[in-house]
Amino acid sequence: MAEDGRKMSKRRGNVVNPDDVISEYGADVFRTYEMFMGPFDQYISRNTNGIKGVKKFFDKLIAVSAKVSETYQDEAKILTLLHQTIKKLTEEIDDFKFNTSIAQLMILVNALSEVEQVSKATFEAIVLLVAPFAPHLAEEFWQLLGNQFSIFTTGKWPKYQEQYLVNTEITLAVQFNGKMRGTLQVAADCSQDQVLDLIKKDEKLASYLV
Repeated sequence: MAEDGRKMSKRRGNVVNPDDVISEYGADVFRTYEMFMGPFDQYISRNTNGIKGVKKFFDKLIAVSAKVSETYQDEAKILTLLHQTIKKLTEEIDDFKFNTSIAQLMILVNALSEVEQVSKATFEAIVLLVAPFAPHLAEEFWQLLGNQFSIFTTGKWPKYQEQYLVNTEITLAVQFNGKMRGTLQVAADCSQDQVLDLIKKDEKLASYLV
């Protein structure tokens, strides 16, 4: 469907030429956008902003590649998100749920955009996950990681580890007099006394203890 919600037609002048999109944004962006539009069994209207969104996603991924370190160890929350992503894509790609798989990759890349460094192992796993959607970009990253041969001949699909699938932190809603006053990020096994200490250290929440 065209952006105006009508069926594409040369007579209506609402046809999108793939060559024009590829010329402006590249083949990987166009391919990923086509897979991100929605389920294959539904009519989806094309949206120029969607193409720009995919381009922005790849720009972020390129920026993340500059943070790769061979000695850095990722934070627990990043490892949890990574292995959740591996599990989700492993289960969804065979079912052609490409749109939700790409959305999950976007969440992961957004999280990595907020940290100062990324381990080589984590970035390599991301490259392998991105390869089905953006083969050209993945191939470039694969070479930059020091691999001599193609990702499609030497790369192995990453496997998720159960130990990382459980969140080590939870978001705790803090209430006073029946009203939520804020939230705290706490360890999943945090005790009541530890939570109280964290509340006392939070200026806004501590004011309700008086």
